[in-house]
Amino acid sequence: MVLSISISQEAESSLREQARAAGKDVATYVTQLVEEAAARRTLEQTLEPLRRQFAESGKSDEQLVDEITHAQRAYRADQHKKSA
Repeated sequence: MVLSISISQEAESSLREQARAAGKDVATYVTQLVEEAAARRTLEQTLEPLRRQFAESGKSDEQLVDEITHAQRAYRADQHKKSA
């Protein structure tokens, strides 16, 4: 697909600078940005499997919060041990 868009001079200048820093021509750089943006999942798409698992689990909101809190504390304790 070929697109033609109008952008401000400031945006063009910024993109040229970013492309140069990345060692790419501006067209390749912008194509990469657009491809990456198009491939990103929306928050809804990301959360959908988690919401489905939660609904199927039959757990209450409180139980879920308790599990998350426990996992967070365990993670932090593990990170603290690693840095000590």
